[in-house]
Amino acid sequence: MDQSLARLTEHTAKMMVACLLLFSVWTVASGSVQVMHTTVQSVRVGGNITFSCQLVTKEDVLQVTWQKETDGAEDNIATYSTINGQKIAKGYVGHVSFAHTELQVSAISLHAVTLQDEGCYKCIFNTFPLGAVSGRMCLKVYAISDPKVEAKLIPSPDKAEDSEKVVGMSCSATGKPAPKITWHLPSILQQKPREYHIKLGNETVTVISNFTHANPKILQEHPIACVIQHPSLNVTLVLPTDSLEQGQYETLLLSWSGEDMAKHLLGQMRKILRGLGAGGEGTWKSSRGWAGEAW
Repeated sequence: MDQSLARLTEHTAKMMVACLLLFSVWTVASGSVQVMHTTVQSVRVGGNITFSCQLVTKEDVLQVTWQKETDGAEDNIATYSTINGQKIAKGYVGHVSFAHTELQVSAISLHAVTLQDEGCYKCIFNTFPLGAVSGRMCLKVYAISDPKVEAKLIPSPDKAEDSEKVVGMSCSATGKPAPKITWHLPSILQQKPREYHIKLGNETVTVISNFTHANPKILQEHPIACVIQHPSLNVTLVLPTDSLEQGQYETLLLSWSGEDMAKHLLGQMRKILRGLGAGGEGTWKSSRGWAGEAW
C-alpha cells in the first residue's frame, strides 16, 4: 500500500513538472514575439523624422498599422498590406509618407514637423495566429527662434536730465523648452543680469536676459558674449564692438521699472516678441518675482 502510494505521488510530481515545463516553453515562445524600434526620438520644428519598426520573429503578417496617441485615443495614421497596399489617413496626406513598406519591416516619415506632432506613436503588426504585436515610440519636438543679442545707449536709470547715457545689453530667444541664457563677462562686470520669462502657447517660453553698465566704452575694452543653450541649438553671440546705436531699448527698461509700469512695457515687448516669431497671449515673470498677464 505504501509503495503504491509512493509510486502515485512520484508519478503525479512528474506530471506536474512536465506541465510546468510545457507552460514555460509556451510562455517563452509567445513572449519572444517582439518589435525592434527606437523608444524616444527628437526633432526640431520644421524638420523631418522617420519611425521604423521591425518584427523580430517570422510570423505571418496580414497588415501593418501606424497610430498616434491623441487625448487618450489612438488615431490611425497609415496602414500597409499586400492586398490594399499603402493607405494614408485623410488628415495626414502630404504630412506622412511610407519610408519602407514590407510586412516584417515598416517605416513612416513625418515631414515639416510641427509642435502638434509631439507625442507617442504605435506600429502594430497584425499577425496570424498570434494577433496584434506592437511597438511604442515617443517624439519630442523642439523649437527655438533665431537668438538675438543687442547693445544700445539708453538713458541712465536715475532719469536725471543731465545724466549720461549708459550701455544696455540684452540677449533673448524664444523656444520649447525654454532656452538657457548665460553671459561671458569680464571681471569688471560683477552685477548679475536680470532675466525674464514670458510663457506663450504650446509650452513655448521667451527668455530675455539684460543688464546695464555706466561705461559706454566697455564693449571696446572687454569682449562680452551671450551663450544660448537649447536641445536643438547651442550658440555663442558676441556683442559688436564697433558702434552703439542711439535710442531707447524698451526691454532693458524692465531692469529698473516697477510693476506699475509692467502693462505699458508689455506693449513694447510685444513688438520685440513678434520680431522673434512669437505672439499671442501668455504670462510673464521677471527675476524680481514680478508677474502679470501679457497682452
